Amino acid sequence: MFHLPALSGSVLVLLGAICWSLNSPLVKYLPLDPFLIAGLRSVIAGVVLLPFLRPGKIHWNGWLVAYCGSYCAVCLSVIVALSLTSPAIAIGMQYTATVWLFLLLWYQTGYFNRKAFLPVLVIMVGVVCFMLSGGSGDSNSLGNAIALTEGFFFAAMSLTSKKATQENVLGLTALGNLFTGALVFGLFPSARQALPAMTGQEWILMGILGVVQVAAGYALFFLGVQKIPARKASVLALWEMILGPLWVALFLHQYPNAMVLTGFAIILVGMVLDAKMG
Repeated sequence: MFHLPALSGSVLVLLGAICWSLNSPLVKYLPLDPFLIAGLRSVIAGVVLLPFLRPGKIHWNGWLVAYCGSYCAVCLSVIVALSLTSPAIAIGMQYTATVWLFLLLWYQTGYFNRKAFLPVLVIMVGVVCFMLSGGSGDSNSLGNAIALTEGFFFAAMSLTSKKATQENVLGLTALGNLFTGALVFGLFPSARQALPAMTGQEWILMGILGVVQVAAGYALFFLGVQKIPARKASVLALWEMILGPLWVALFLHQYPNAMVLTGFAIILVGMVLDAKMG
């Protein structure tokens, strides 16, 4: 880990996206309760990232509570959606946060930015394609509906994280994960009940999810963002959208239908447009 900062920012962000992309195949493969996966993954990641916590650089106020709540909602919605519907939909819907951020800015300022609306419109067309695919192939209507909430929660997480801290993002991620783990195991009995029955292989895979997919993924991404512009990082992060469904297709032989692929491609174009146009 001590040699990672010597790498270029682009390589670090790309490595982070590769780590994030492991979520799709592992969640699809693990025959575990989705709430158990969400809770245990978060506990492991929170413990791994806890040494990075700098309490003096965290704002202990309502924004921190809002961040932890929205982070928890993102984690839960992604894991549950992955267990029910196509990985392309479950991962791609996170990136519809652009739509919610645009609507919020429009509401706050009363100004409709036609240039900024173009990528939003493209993304919305992709979302429609996703929703029309419900009930066919690897997609599922309930899973699609749950995935639809991801963008809203992701946007809320992005906004509140800046209010909670701008100097200790890894420590903030540790708090978000520990909060998620505590809430999941506290509110969902199925997660607690399934824990003792886990096999050795399942513990190893959950360890990979917590240590590599979440903890290392965030660490690499944030190290990279310190070296390159945020817009460039956001484009490189889109490799998670591409690689996640690809791993599922290659190793689990689960393939999205034509409508899902169409929506996936359209959202990808919209996100690249948004990043390029700022």
